[in-house]
Amino acid sequence: MDTKHLGLMPPILLIFVFLFSCGDSVETKLIGEWQGTDGSIILNKDSSWVFTIGDFVLPTPEEGIIVENMIWAVDDTQDPVHLDCMVYLRQIGSGMKRRLILPLILRFLGQNKIQIRTIFEPSNDSTTTPPTLYMGKRPTGFEIESDDQMTLTRQ
Repeated sequence: MDTKHLGLMPPILLIFVFLFSCGDSVETKLIGEWQGTDGSIILNKDSSWVFTIGDFVLPTPEEGIIVENMIWAVDDTQDPVHLDCMVYLRQIGSGMKRRLILPLILRFLGQNKIQIRTIFEPSNDSTTTPPTLYMGKRPTGFEIESDDQMTLTRQ
């Protein structure tokens, strides 16, 4: 092996690492309003969100319940990427707290186009702190055509 060229390796490696780390995170790429034919999702920089499908809006206000917090979180170590839209609720009378999670998968179809999917099938799975209700089931992949996936374009 030619050892005189090894002196260039550390600077080249540093440049590669720097350029690779300059890319926007998945969270940054997702911030904004995404519109599809059947609905939309708004993912805000402060991690709040709103999701609509036709006339159905999540989270839906309920009498006697206060929405304490709404956050979205993404896990890009999963393939496909996991997106969780969470709502933290408190009952006014009892003070009981619970969490609702809409588990989604997503993929980028371009810089301003994504596809998301969930299976709207309420689950009885429960955790303890706070009690959690899953508003759907996380799919393991995308379908060619499916009623439970949406293609969205950034507005």
